[in-house]
Amino acid sequence: MSQQRQQLTENQIIEHYKDLKSQQQQIISRISEFESDVGEYGLVINAIQNLESNRKCFRMVGGVLVERTVGEVLPQIKQNRDGIKEVVKKLDENLQIKTKELNDFVALYKIKITSQ
Repeated sequence: MSQQRQQLTENQIIEHYKDLKSQQQQIISRISEFESDVGEYGLVINAIQNLESNRKCFRMVGGVLVERTVGEVLPQIKQNRDGIKEVVKKLDENLQIKTKELNDFVALYKIKITSQ
């Protein structure tokens, strides 16, 4: 690692830092989007879970509004929400890894951030 440290110029170090920081911000942004989606799914689930299972409801699928029953749609919505929660967990793990990588890089090159 010390050989790699000596080979990088100041500009390369700065660029690599910016890349790592950008990757970290992208992960944070994706987590935020998915958490928002989970919240929206939760609102829909709360709105329809107490309805009769044979009641009509409409769902947008691929840009097309389709008519279904609450009994058909509710399990699908719960499954989608749970799938998104799993993606968020994986992204959180990726964020922790990327944050550690960034912190290690900062420590290795003794980078001092003046403003963020």
